[in-house]
Amino acid sequence: MAKGQGKLYLDKTAIWKHREWRGLEDTCYDFSQWCSLWGKLLVWAMSHPEQNVKAIFRYRWMFNYLTVPSFFARIMAGLKGAALKGAWGNMLTLVEMVTDLLDTELSADAHLHPGSRKAEELSKKIIQMDELIPSIIGAGFPNNKIVLTQMLPAYLPSLINQHSPVHYIGESESYGLPADVCPLPSLEAGVAIDDDFPKVGCCTVSCNMPCDGSIMTTPLQDRRHNLPTIALNVPLRWTREEAQDYAVEEYKSIIAFMEEHTGEKYDWDKLREACEIWNQQTMCKQEKWELNRTALSPHTGSTAWMYRIFEYQYACGKKAALENDLKVNEYLREQVAAKKFPKTVRHRAIIWNTPANMYANFNNWILDCWGIDSVAEMIDFQGSELIDTSTNETMLYGIAKMAQGATMRVHTKGGCEVILNDLWAKYQEFSADMIIMFDQISCKGVGAINGLFEEGARARGIPMCWVKQDLMDPTTFSRRDLRACVNTFMETVMNEQPVDPTLVDFDDSESW
Repeated sequence: MAKGQGKLYLDKTAIWKHREWRGLEDTCYDFSQWCSLWGKLLVWAMSHPEQNVKAIFRYRWMFNYLTVPSFFARIMAGLKGAALKGAWGNMLTLVEMVTDLLDTELSADAHLHPGSRKAEELSKKIIQMDELIPSIIGAGFPNNKIVLTQMLPAYLPSLINQHSPVHYIGESESYGLPADVCPLPSLEAGVAIDDDFPKVGCCTVSCNMPCDGSIMTTPLQDRRHNLPTIALNVPLRWTREEAQDYAVEEYKSIIAFMEEHTGEKYDWDKLREACEIWNQQTMCKQEKWELNRTALSPHTGSTAWMYRIFEYQYACGKKAALENDLKVNEYLREQVAAKKFPKTVRHRAIIWNTPANMYANFNNWILDCWGIDSVAEMIDFQGSELIDTSTNETMLYGIAKMAQGATMRVHTKGGCEVILNDLWAKYQEFSADMIIMFDQISCKGVGAINGLFEEGARARGIPMCWVKQDLMDPTTFSRRDLRACVNTFMETVMNEQPVDPTLVDFDDSESW
């Protein structure tokens, strides 16, 4: 990365005056992929122009998808070589799937197409599912579409535009929700209060993940959907083998429920096919972790964890995602074999606890500003066990275990020893020399053991940088506040000078 990147930013917006120079080869590659992104967006926009315009005026969150090019510029910042190619591969795959998902939901949406017989028929083929339930269980219904209820209106917009959740969180608080509730369930509740979920589906599968706050938003969402609903109850003590029989029975109950409301018979062969694809996806992720354990660590930056979350939740068992994984891993292997390391790295960090959605490109900034490479992070380690596809029962067992290791849950449930012990193990495995610990102030569960983290790090002589954040709410702590935590730590504890001084402090309060 060329120094002086901060000078390229327009004040308060962090929008670049011109594109970043990464050397001739990488700049040309980046621009070609940028053009590909615009091509995919334009094809989507023109596929259903009237419907898409209606959606923008009907749903507040739809505006955020117009800012995707700016979002991509931020999360690609500073990347070169295999990291750049892998990031573009990941994110363009995500674009293809998200635009397809938008078409599926908006085409069947009764809000956009009131009284439409076609929309009604399309809606009957849609199964709504909570976004934390891996959609792979729906592979057994090949004639139906699975949509993850909160993904399009809430989760993805919170990554794309830091201001997106603020209105909905305000709606929840006006409705009487306390202001110290985690912004994730508060955001989802606000979307429901505003009636901003697309009105689609023949039934809904909710769940008890990741926490009590999310469970309590389910009734609000259920009132808006007004669909037959079943709850998938996932064991909290997921490390205990005696809980697994119960977990499998829960999955059997939701399959029976979906059969009843779709009128379809579950296809176990299709599920097996999807599970085998997912196993290959997981092995690709395991290889990425193995490559990052080397001194070259090729797969870092924000897109690494972002893509894995999407892959785990929605793209699990999908051929297009596997094809991307295989291609990206080839880029990474070639770079490691050639012993190329196109980035300035002074420290290898493990990032722990849930990252801040409102600052999705945080990983890029710590590398560009301070030379901190995020070689592994907690949010990336979900659904990492292979599924035994030998029988129907073993597949359900594997999927049940997969769900128990869900995003924001694999470490925050199962007992406090899970989140503590795995941190120290990952620190050693990835040869890290510091930890960045997100202090998500609204998460009461993890916050209760902050002292144990501090004691553990002190006993092991590990430098630990605490970064306060509030997940999806930029009004509690701004991006600038998060950077200030790192700046102070690097200057006073690590006695470091920035790699790029122009990135130490800047105002991006109005940035998407």
